[in-house]
Amino acid sequence: MENTGNLPSLDNDSFDWRRFIKQTVLRTLCWVFAIVVFGTISDQGYYSPTSKTNGTCMFNNNECACSYAVGVGVLAFVACVVFPILDVIISKISSATAKERIVKGDLAFSAAMTFLWFICFCVLLNQWTRTNSEYVMADAARAAVAFSFFSIITWAVLAYVAYGRYNVNLNTCEWLTALFPRIIGNGNSE
Repeated sequence: MENTGNLPSLDNDSFDWRRFIKQTVLRTLCWVFAIVVFGTISDQGYYSPTSKTNGTCMFNNNECACSYAVGVGVLAFVACVVFPILDVIISKISSATAKERIVKGDLAFSAAMTFLWFICFCVLLNQWTRTNSEYVMADAARAAVAFSFFSIITWAVLAYVAYGRYNVNLNTCEWLTALFPRIIGNGNSE
C-alpha cells in the first residue's frame, strides 16, 4: 500500500526497513547475550562439592542469584523472539491505538529489561566477589557477569530506539499539517 495525496502515513502504510534492521540487530544481540547468561548458568552454574548430592549455585552458593539470572535471561530470550514479530505485524495494523499500545509496550518492556539486567549484573557481580570455592567454573561465572553487563547496554539502546519511535508518533504537527493544509499550512483559511 502506498500513501496517496496529503494523507499522513504515521507509519501506517509504510514499513521502515532501516529501523527494522537496526532493531533486529539489537534484538539479536540481546538474544545472544541472554542465551549466554542463562545457558552458562544452567549448564555450568551448579557444582557438586563432595558434601552435597545436589548442585549448588556457583555464585557464593546463592540459589537466588542463579535463579534470577536464568529467569531474566529466559524472559529476554522470549521477548527477543516476540518483538520482531510485532515489528512486522505493526505495519499491517490499521488501528492507531493498537500501534500506539505496541510502541508503548516496546518502550516500557525495553526500559524494564534494562533495569532487570542492571539488577542481575549487580547481584551476580556481588555474589561472584564473595565466592571462594575451588569447584567453581570461573570462566562460566565471568561470562555470565560480563554478558549481563552487555545486556544492560543493548537493552538501554533498544529503549532509546523505542523512545525515538514513540516520540515520532507523538509529533502530530506534521499529521495535522498534512490533514488540514489550508488551515494550518500557510496560516490562510482560503
